[in-house]
Amino acid sequence: MKQRFTVRRRIAVALTSAAAATALFTGTAAAAPAAQPADPGAAASGLRAAAAGNADAEAAIERLIASPQDVAKGLGKPVLTLPGQIFPVPAYSDTGQGGEVLGQLYGSGVATNMNNEFRFGFFGGPGSIADNQTGAELNVVWYSLANGTSGITRLDQNNKVVPTVISTAPLNVGKGMVVGAVYGSLWHKVGPKPEDVVKSTIWMPSMGMVMS
Repeated sequence: MKQRFTVRRRIAVALTSAAAATALFTGTAAAAPAAQPADPGAAASGLRAAAAGNADAEAAIERLIASPQDVAKGLGKPVLTLPGQIFPVPAYSDTGQGGEVLGQLYGSGVATNMNNEFRFGFFGGPGSIADNQTGAELNVVWYSLANGTSGITRLDQNNKVVPTVISTAPLNVGKGMVVGAVYGSLWHKVGPKPEDVVKSTIWMPSMGMVMS
């Protein structure tokens, strides 16, 4: 089972990166320097500390830590650095698509630095991200490997930075490497009627290490 799960992740990463390429290249971007792999132990400890006291965040981080191959992959060199850095480990949800190989591939976390505003974001399906997110909550738990700051921040600004991406407000995380994990739930618009919405709940968070 673990071996199949690892293969699933590798294929999913490739597909997620390709799908994201068309969504992240608008506006004025600030270049991010290439990042180097970080220490998995320090990253895991930092995320665990950042999640402490929040049951949902703690559960999400523990699921990631139980999959060390994903933690190591998430701390590798970011797939893209201009202007959107895509998390190497994608999210899986109860509405994700795929079969025995892909599982329930759902979407991916990102980090953007448009107009010198650093934000975490997320894109995924089905359909488009709904404007009304009442009853759902998507968050990112993050930890700066450069300065030790951390936090849990809600992603609640839809289409604010780039189309199809819901993001946080601008964050002051300092300069350097930041590891983050996106978890929670999100409403999607899947048809023309007001009732044509679907709620997706992430069961495996999207994780990545980015440069701020």
